[in-house]
Amino acid sequence: MKVTEGVYSYVWNGMFENNCNTFYFGDPLNVLFDPGLKHYTDTLIERMKKDGIDTDKIKYVINTHSHPDHIEGTVDFMKPGIKVGMHPEEIAFFKKYGPMFFEMMGMVYPEITFDLELEEGTWNVEGVDLEVYKTPGHSPALICIYWKEKKTLVCGDLVFDSSFGRVDFPGGNAAQLKESITRISELDIEYLLTGHMDIVTGKEKVLNNFALIKNYFPHF
Repeated sequence: MKVTEGVYSYVWNGMFENNCNTFYFGDPLNVLFDPGLKHYTDTLIERMKKDGIDTDKIKYVINTHSHPDHIEGTVDFMKPGIKVGMHPEEIAFFKKYGPMFFEMMGMVYPEITFDLELEEGTWNVEGVDLEVYKTPGHSPALICIYWKEKKTLVCGDLVFDSSFGRVDFPGGNAAQLKESITRISELDIEYLLTGHMDIVTGKEKVLNNFALIKNYFPHF
């Protein structure tokens, strides 16, 4: 689904598997975020093609973090001409704890090669500046990617519609999550592209969503 010019959203509506939402920044960037579970990448590609996207032009696959429901499908995009990226601390966490994490979920650990280590700061993609924010809490080095000109934020499992990422998985930290949410809430966002459930659109709704989430802070 086209969210705004150059920004596409593929919300997961399945009832029986915990797949993530996937997002795409179109020409000239051609960046795919969080491809999700491997079993559904074919369906994802079909949905993108229905939106008129030439999926052969994908240049980057960026994982916001290393949890199985976000990263497993990356293996289907490890092809010549496509660079795979994640934060270096999250890459290290994935290599050390990923096998245990996937086994815990009853899944096979995927061998993923990373071409990009996305540190916090400006990431220039085909002449367009995106801002990368390290936002730990749900995982050790989850990243949010902000396209300022579009007022669009890909936030992984940092926050959802009326909720926020859990902190009881390995590497979770409630204090860090609250700090990350507070920091990101200060950005000018009209399109909040969340890792699960529906996305949040409209500046007032985004602000209200952050305010609602912060009401939970004293309880975790």
